[in-house]
Amino acid sequence: MARLAEVVSQTFRSFTPEAFSSRLFGDSLDSWWQEYTQQLETTSYGGQVQTAFFITTFAAMGRLSKIDGSVRKAEISLAGSVMDHLKLSAEQKKLAIRLFNEGKQSDFNLDLVLNRFYKLCQHRVSVLQVFIEIQLQLAYADGALHAKEESLLQRMSKRLGIISSIYNRIERRVLSNHSADVYKAQKPVVVKAMSLASACSLLGVSRWSAKDDIKQAYRRMLSQHHPDKMIARGASADELAQATEVVQDIKRAYEIICKAKKIR
Repeated sequence: MARLAEVVSQTFRSFTPEAFSSRLFGDSLDSWWQEYTQQLETTSYGGQVQTAFFITTFAAMGRLSKIDGSVRKAEISLAGSVMDHLKLSAEQKKLAIRLFNEGKQSDFNLDLVLNRFYKLCQHRVSVLQVFIEIQLQLAYADGALHAKEESLLQRMSKRLGIISSIYNRIERRVLSNHSADVYKAQKPVVVKAMSLASACSLLGVSRWSAKDDIKQAYRRMLSQHHPDKMIARGASADELAQATEVVQDIKRAYEIICKAKKIR
């Protein structure tokens, strides 16, 4: 949790929002989102990334906590811990709670919110990854990752363009940093050998894809995650380290596929 506060500390600034709409999506996402944005602007707080992160994080936490039928005390406690580590004011906590409660509703359209979040933050890799890390912290708060929670987390990651190798690294970090032994007992931190299916999934191809399509996917993935490109975007040292690991995974996946399909 300390890492979450450190990474997101630059995302949040002091602001005191007063009243926010409690309705769901009776009207369009644009008007719903705009109302939150306007309320933030009245407090002299701006920034699309900051606003998008706040809205999406707490709404998604509400959806994830309710996905398996009921919200557990451990999940509520974890949400409170996130608020504390982000050093939210009393008014900010009220906003976060309202978003959490909106997210719990069955007719809350999280996919639309995630799409808006990605559109605004797709070049801020650390923001997207911290978002997923917070959601994983919530999912494991009761000591186990339930099937519906895992399915929703995978959907979130896909919407945000987070590939499986990065997701797995974040998940391992969440598990390894957690002090409760039950977490480690239920899901040991083990690095498994990459299977052909995993390799294909990582590159976004199938085992039946044509040779040229596989090569094209490989080059595209390398270009997207190459550390030189990350440096040009102003990536942090942590992002560069992760990018280097991802590039290694991409190369390993390509080698596995080439070997299986006898591609030279």
